[in-house]
Amino acid sequence: MTSIIEKTREEVVTYILRNRIRQRVADVAGLHLNTVSEIVSGRRKTCNIDTLIKIEAAVNQIKETKESQWYYGGPK
Repeated sequence: MTSIIEKTREEVVTYILRNRIRQRVADVAGLHLNTVSEIVSGRRKTCNIDTLIKIEAAVNQIKETKESQWYYGGPK
């Protein structure tokens, strides 16, 4: 059984990998790129809850701005 924290981490990591936005997440979250990259790649097995909250908040902010702005996303 996975916890809510593990599920949230998986969702955030999947979104970051799918959209290739490590640098943007790091900038918005106020974290170093290496921190985000290590969490996403799995090299950092344990993650401080504060760090995960910052990353999740950054991803949510990026999702909101992506949905509110018109852009060409390329062919589907």
